[in-house]
Amino acid sequence: MLRWRYQPVLWAVLIIATLAAGVVIVNRVRLEEANRTVTLAVDFQQVQKLAQWSGLTTRETLSRLQQQGANAVLFKEQTIEDLQQQVWVQPGSEAVLSLAAAVQKKVRPEYTYLFTRDRELGERLQLQLENKVPGGVQVLAGNDFTALGIPLAMPELKDLGLGFPDREMAMAREMGLLLVPQVRWWYGANATSLAATLRPLLAYQDSIVALLFNDKSLPGYPAYLANLAAQVEQLNVPVGLIEFFPQQGLSRLVMLLDKRAVRVHSIGVDEMAGLTPAAALERLELAARERNIRLLIARFKFAPGSTNWLQDNLHYVGELRKVILADGLTIGRAEPFSPFPFSRLWLHLAGLGVLAAGVLLLMQFGLARPGVALGFLGLVIWTGALGLNHQVLLARKVMALGAAIIFPTLAMLTAWSPAPRGLKAGIAVTLRTALISFLGAVAIAAILADNTFILKINEFSGVKIAFVAPLLLFTAAVIIRQEGRRAGATLQGWLDAGLTVKLVLLAVVVAAAGVLYLSRSGNEGVGLLPFEGQLRSFLGNVLLARPRTKEFLLGYPFLLLSLSLGYQHRYLLFWLLGLVGQISLVNTFSHIHIPFLISLLRTFNGLWLGLLIGLVVVWTVKLEAGVFRGDHNHGRQQS
Repeated sequence: MLRWRYQPVLWAVLIIATLAAGVVIVNRVRLEEANRTVTLAVDFQQVQKLAQWSGLTTRETLSRLQQQGANAVLFKEQTIEDLQQQVWVQPGSEAVLSLAAAVQKKVRPEYTYLFTRDRELGERLQLQLENKVPGGVQVLAGNDFTALGIPLAMPELKDLGLGFPDREMAMAREMGLLLVPQVRWWYGANATSLAATLRPLLAYQDSIVALLFNDKSLPGYPAYLANLAAQVEQLNVPVGLIEFFPQQGLSRLVMLLDKRAVRVHSIGVDEMAGLTPAAALERLELAARERNIRLLIARFKFAPGSTNWLQDNLHYVGELRKVILADGLTIGRAEPFSPFPFSRLWLHLAGLGVLAAGVLLLMQFGLARPGVALGFLGLVIWTGALGLNHQVLLARKVMALGAAIIFPTLAMLTAWSPAPRGLKAGIAVTLRTALISFLGAVAIAAILADNTFILKINEFSGVKIAFVAPLLLFTAAVIIRQEGRRAGATLQGWLDAGLTVKLVLLAVVVAAAGVLYLSRSGNEGVGLLPFEGQLRSFLGNVLLARPRTKEFLLGYPFLLLSLSLGYQHRYLLFWLLGLVGQISLVNTFSHIHIPFLISLLRTFNGLWLGLLIGLVVVWTVKLEAGVFRGDHNHGRQQS
């Protein structure tokens, strides 16, 4: 009785919560649609290589790349290897022979000496070495060169950043190209050295689209991260978040900079060598179109079988420009996302929908009174966290995880029935099931709507729990529904069943499927199955937003099949596969760094394509069953 009294109220709360979530999502879509400008950068070191092998100057090569669509240049902080044509290095025992007699006595045998005839380069090296090498720098002047002595062995210089090439950066700026400097980590970075080594970039700050960092840890992290933030603020440029390359201290730095950051995608030099140009183009395009990447670094391919590296890479950059523009994006100066209009009111209302759905789910288990009590407790905790501004991020993550568990389970339990359904009724129930799951997706998309999630500084937590918990809850619920008070005895009977080869093989298959399912359900999944890459590329090209395999190949076909068969314990696996599709639907919207409209289109494509495949599956099963029954009846008549 209590169940029927509260159900209309709970559904009303859920509808109001969805409308509130819709307000948040409209703001999010506006934010995403206002940021559609992509910067297309090329690597200066590769530009130099391309120029040398093409018989052109660096400026001429940059000009041709600019004509094809490149509008920025990546400048990695130079190392001693990059400067080997301008700087030569000698140990102290050899350096003494290169210096005038008047200064030979000053040479220290244990030192390493850097020689250069370029006065400006010498000043730059001195600045960098004085601030990065403990023990100071010894400056020895020759007739036409400068020698810089440091108390480090030659191998220790290998990865030490020695500043940026001023003339080349000035040339790129003069050509109207944007700059992307990438700073290296060094040992012992402090407030003084950070200020001194980054100060030369002030001369280019108007042209810098983003400041990148080269290594797995930021210079000065953790003790001097605030000082690093102060220097970046002085430059007044955003920092770059390189996708799939976590860097210690970067998330904290972005927060110190009030989330002024742009997402970056780069294909490494070694990885690029193993990709076809088409595969590289597709990867960069998807990054910009589907993951809010706004700075693309286009690395070149120097294929051994090519007869014209210049034309190959000019064509590659030109094609990349075409696909970016074809996706409705523009090429220009990438900008950080505008601040998201955060509202505790809309957030609170969106969370109420999750609590209401949780109570409805517990009612499906026959736990109406405990459900209402837990719902009120959740309301108090949720209201307190937001009202007192205490552990708000944790509360949002917990609420989002709750939505990811509750809504798919609730959707499937409302679809469950032991009676077989006709095709028309099955399609209607499938659509209703997807709609209930979509309410959960909307709730998550609103609760986690924030620039930190859009930039992927924060992420949805508990992915694997969200993929497993609904399966366990649904299994428990349907066994209880089907068996009633005999549920415990039924389970005991299954556990007491004799062990057979068939059961062992089934257990192995289920375990392997479970491992694969979980390994592909995290924020960073495993590799693709054979031919899956080609299928993804085909669907992405045809449908713009590729539907998820768990939805159109598993979820909807098996849900439609399950509805046509009705529930029996032997069909439990089919129902669980149908549930996997609903879990995937909700999970799609937990990836906040993917634009909401892309997730929406992906979900729609999964629905109609899955229904189409499901119709074929149901028709095939019914046809086979009809043939089998016909053969069976014919055999009985002959006997």
